[in-house]
Amino acid sequence: MCAGCADLHGVWPDLRLLGLAADPQRHGTFFASSLGARARHSPNVLVAGCADWGMLDTVARAYQAHDARLAATVVDRCAAPVMLCAWYGARQGLPIRTTVAELREYQNEATFDLICTHSILTYLPAEGQQALVANWYRLLRSGGTVVTVTRLDKEPAPIKPRPTTAVEEFGALAVERHRERGLDGDAVELRARVERFAVAQSNHRVGTETDVRSLFEICGFEIAELVTSSLPGAMAARDAAGAARPNQYAEIVAVKP
Repeated sequence: MCAGCADLHGVWPDLRLLGLAADPQRHGTFFASSLGARARHSPNVLVAGCADWGMLDTVARAYQAHDARLAATVVDRCAAPVMLCAWYGARQGLPIRTTVAELREYQNEATFDLICTHSILTYLPAEGQQALVANWYRLLRSGGTVVTVTRLDKEPAPIKPRPTTAVEEFGALAVERHRERGLDGDAVELRARVERFAVAQSNHRVGTETDVRSLFEICGFEIAELVTSSLPGAMAARDAAGAARPNQYAEIVAVKP
């Protein structure tokens, strides 16, 4: 398991259930449209990083909607979300390949038709972001596509550490939603796990729309679509990376020529 695995993957399904996770469904229309438009001629899909089975489910639903064949490969550096995706595949009768690997170094004998992921760039510093996108380019066939989403940053300065009060407010909101929904489980223990999540998550700057476009173009991609949108969120923008925060996001479709 990766360092801090329990602080992220252990609580992520709870955060999704409570509507507090920045999961792929916040961009459901974009993913359904962009994946659906390519599904019938892009069967070999790499899900490049995941917190649980949510991204795989988003891909599977888009392909099912278009009656398209899906041969999915899931890669993450942590075994926990990879095992969750294997569980999802078995439950859905969806054959998938799973690999535990560092995405910037992952190699595959055959190239992929499409790579899909959600908000992974914010977990890497600038040099890591470029290394990741460059590896996506190597992993795709000519004409292959990346479909992804990332948070944008207007400010040039690095993101400041989160205040303790923001962490506590996030934990309190989780407990409030847990009680509103009448869910089982220890609310006190949930709050502790949510606050550990808020403290543990890295939060690197990705940049502006121009920066994101440049990142993909430097690595050889052509931008087929880059749309920015502002999403609401349950908490202020200062909260934990991975939380459903109000912010501006870029929805990206990039093609390898």
